[in-house]
Amino acid sequence: MLTTIAPSEKSLESGLQHWLVFLNFVVQKLDLHKDDQGMDEDDREERRRLWWATYIIDRHAALSFNGRPRLTDQECSSLPTPCPDAIWDYPAPLPRSENRPPQSMVWRYQVHSLDMLGTFLPLSRILGDILEYRFLDDHPTFNTNRALLETSRTTIIQNLQLWFDSFESLVKPDFCRIAEPECELLPGGSKPAVAYYGLHMYHCMFVLLHGRMDVVRMYHDLQWQASPDFLKAGEHAVACANVAHHILRIDPRLSFMYRYFGTYFLQSSFIFLILAQKLGQQSDSLILRNCAINLQVLDKFVLATNMDYQRTFAELLRKALSHNMERSSQDQGHTYHDRTSPLEEVESHLDPEMLRYRWTPGFTGLWAHTKP
Repeated sequence: MLTTIAPSEKSLESGLQHWLVFLNFVVQKLDLHKDDQGMDEDDREERRRLWWATYIIDRHAALSFNGRPRLTDQECSSLPTPCPDAIWDYPAPLPRSENRPPQSMVWRYQVHSLDMLGTFLPLSRILGDILEYRFLDDHPTFNTNRALLETSRTTIIQNLQLWFDSFESLVKPDFCRIAEPECELLPGGSKPAVAYYGLHMYHCMFVLLHGRMDVVRMYHDLQWQASPDFLKAGEHAVACANVAHHILRIDPRLSFMYRYFGTYFLQSSFIFLILAQKLGQQSDSLILRNCAINLQVLDKFVLATNMDYQRTFAELLRKALSHNMERSSQDQGHTYHDRTSPLEEVESHLDPEMLRYRWTPGFTGLWAHTKP
């Protein structure tokens, strides 16, 4: 599991997929998804926590590398969720878990505590549902059943609402206002860093659900750009940028789960790159502001991990911002006529290196080894 949070040298990246497969094999071989009644509660809880940590990593890796989850919800449907860290870290032995709430569907999608497992486990369940929804939507046969896809998406949105309602009850409604534009004040009270990152990931779930996940797809899909899904994805991408602005305040070096955060941040940033390139000097101040925030965060990522995709995307976003500023000053008072085709625009604006990182069938997301 350490391979997913360690600094990402190329030698580590090349073997990461194989280590993740091995990790999943080990936890299944040890039957960690089954609650062993013959053990004392501390040993049972340790097994649960190992399983659920691997479960979260499995879904994160599936998004990062454009795959499907390997660990299924069916095999761990009866396994209790982990107890809060405050209870787990207490020196006294844990009480038996018979008094835990039943594992109903509502409980599965609620925030249990403001710690890593309690906050991100329900979102990771939802992420798995989104990835399966995207797989069906891309499948040449399954995507013909629009009623099934719409039902699946409605269920995902309902589960996201369950997560948000429980999260809001723990952090108080004022905290969630950091996702709103122009909210410059830090929320009152001392909130753990996981609350900021959890709120960002929550809004990114909507970007993944209503967006296209792939930057080139987003650029070309004019039908999507004219749909309500585009507006919904854009609305939550704005929220992601606002939360990222506050994350830089409370965690300026992005030292808290930087590897985990990186994939979601990248997905939430694609839409602003596209808007900046499509609109050019017509980009409004909100778009440019969000691009600037995202560029600040990317620069911090480059300092922390120096991964190829982070450097590439930072360069691309910086080019788009500088190009817009230059073109705005040159074309001030004149009408700008764009005579390039959509494909020519992509080739002129998207760095060829960025075309290695794609979330379409046949590509492997961030796991890119060959030139496009």
